[in-house]
Amino acid sequence: MSADATIRDAATQLRLSRRTLFGAAAGVGLAATLAGCGGDDEGGTGAGKPLVVHINDTGSWQRNFNPYAVTQNVGTIGLFYEPLLFFNKLKPNDITPWLATKYSWSADGKTLRMTIRKNVTWTDGKPLTVDDVVFTYQAMIDTPALNRGGVELSGVKADGDEVVFTFPSTSFTKLWNLAGQIGIVPKHLLSGKKLDTFTNPNPVGTGPFTLGSFSSQVYQVKANPKYWKGKPAVPQVKFPAYTANAVQTGLQTGEIDWASAFVPDLKKIYEKNDPEHNKHYFPSEGLNALMVNTAKAPFDSLEVRQAVSLAIDRDRIVKSAERGYVEPAHPSGLPMPADADWVPAKYKDAKFTVDTAKAKELLKKAGYGSKKLKFELLVPSPYTDFVNSAQLMKEDLAKVGIDMTVRGVAIQDWVAKVGKGDFDVTLRGAVSGPTPFYLYRVMLASALTKPIGQQATGNYGRWKDKHTDELLAAYEATNDEAKQQAAVQGLATVVIEQLPVIPLFGSPSWSLYRTTKYTGWPSEQNPYAMPSPATSPDMAQVLLHLKPVK
Repeated sequence: MSADATIRDAATQLRLSRRTLFGAAAGVGLAATLAGCGGDDEGGTGAGKPLVVHINDTGSWQRNFNPYAVTQNVGTIGLFYEPLLFFNKLKPNDITPWLATKYSWSADGKTLRMTIRKNVTWTDGKPLTVDDVVFTYQAMIDTPALNRGGVELSGVKADGDEVVFTFPSTSFTKLWNLAGQIGIVPKHLLSGKKLDTFTNPNPVGTGPFTLGSFSSQVYQVKANPKYWKGKPAVPQVKFPAYTANAVQTGLQTGEIDWASAFVPDLKKIYEKNDPEHNKHYFPSEGLNALMVNTAKAPFDSLEVRQAVSLAIDRDRIVKSAERGYVEPAHPSGLPMPADADWVPAKYKDAKFTVDTAKAKELLKKAGYGSKKLKFELLVPSPYTDFVNSAQLMKEDLAKVGIDMTVRGVAIQDWVAKVGKGDFDVTLRGAVSGPTPFYLYRVMLASALTKPIGQQATGNYGRWKDKHTDELLAAYEATNDEAKQQAAVQGLATVVIEQLPVIPLFGSPSWSLYRTTKYTGWPSEQNPYAMPSPATSPDMAQVLLHLKPVK
């Protein structure tokens, strides 16, 4: 197995949200929510001010800051619990030290040594030690449920100021998930805890922020005055539990400083109010696709998957539901033209087309000639663009005789149902990584899935295919770029020809930000981290880069 972009959803990593519903004017929600946040910290306008951040439309927060948990609050890893390395997915192979200062692999890729940073303390004053790092990973070995990314470790031990990881096979590709997606935890506080169920309500980390007040409607984090890199310039961050309508009001009035939100009319709703300061940056972070449940009928049939794909008008979805912010997906699911070299030559110019006649023919072949095909599409109700996309697809599928019911549910319910395979088909985002391998692994690796009824950590469509796993293993077994490229091209062929997932359109990292208080936000000119506040641990990197406007 290997490193990958786990969907934490956050996935992150199970990603809980990057978008919001914009309906009628909100009235009161936001102002009432913020009223309980406390006053601004000292400083003049735009200097050392708290930030108000929108992450998702939960309506309420659960006090869960367990960095091992699938349902942890976004920011748990990064704000409180820091990883060993930071990987900038917007710049391939851009890896910077975090709690580790350096690392080295053995020639066979089965041993990894990492030097742990000195003079770092937990927020309770205790020093970070190599034993804390060993404890963090040993817990994953002892309790497999904590190993969300499926990183296969043989062992972990301390050797002076180094931690030594051993693996049963060549594991160069494990670095990202192992060192970039796991937050280091304090042994002296968590030893003896049942970490697969512990909610960790009062997190003690090494990170740049500490937990301030918490309620179901809003929680705050405060700058750590003893942070090893120095106290962050942002003194406080407030995370209200927004209702969908409140977000629209907050963006229009300037009360929200940073949002992970889909806005139907960016210029009208957001930018025109203050074009000098209201900015956005939407780089691609992966793929939005129909995740079909291949563990049961009807999506265990290739003909059905092909028929559904041929019936969908992706151009219409992108133009109408996504307002042109994204592009229709390439049949491989890979972002184009950035990943063109990873696509087999014969498929580089491939594109999705609508073919209702062919779709009907395939349905008849699958046994749905006289019998109507019916299934349910599960979508998170607050994701307006997903809901609108679903309605458009319902219309498209009706043209070929498919009766698709759209069922909208709350975000938490959606996450739970998809994770346990309690769905026919869902519209879902898959997060990319340093190379296309990670996107494919999180969608297709059989090691990440579970039988229906059990919580999967990836591959929510329950795809199980020997050839797919062999290609993933071939990539993992080598550090040779040409061989890795060949393996990814094989995986692209699987997606194009077998449709284990049905690609629809790109998945942007939604980021709306205001420059009235701080400068230094990620941008096309300075893409130092994924810009969405819904992305961990990148959120912490962004907050550490910000400088007050004088």
